[in-house]
Amino acid sequence: MSRREKEFLSGFQKAALLTQRVSACPPSYTTARDYLKDVARLLRSSDDLVERGLVAGCLCAVGEI
Repeated sequence: MSRREKEFLSGFQKAALLTQRVSACPPSYTTARDYLKDVARLLRSSDDLVERGLVAGCLCAVGEI
């Protein structure tokens, strides 16, 4: 597996952990789903592969991909 693939998968793993945490204890000001969508929107234009993996993972968690 290439370094780039590992970086992307690392971001995807971070999204899975974030999804678990936000689902278990959602923020009081929004829903867990909207929170994850906001994270994806904030990072969507990043060139960093870890952040791109995080975006993909968050969008998958909310059924957007």
